[in-house]
Amino acid sequence: MEIFVLLADSDGTMHSKDEPWGVAVSSEEEAKRYVKESNIGYSRSYTRVGVFRTFEEAIRDQSID
Repeated sequence: MEIFVLLADSDGTMHSKDEPWGVAVSSEEEAKRYVKESNIGYSRSYTRVGVFRTFEEAIRDQSID
């Protein structure tokens, strides 16, 4: 299973970067819509996260970039 963690830059400084703010969505389409349409923070992005039952499953999985 994959989720898409939403990120935002709340500082807007030269050295700040997009960070998670505690929410995720279940489709990449919604994550892209968040980046395009939201006004949260100074910049927005998302990251894809694989969800597994155990860390052993996560370690064996080769689909995570």
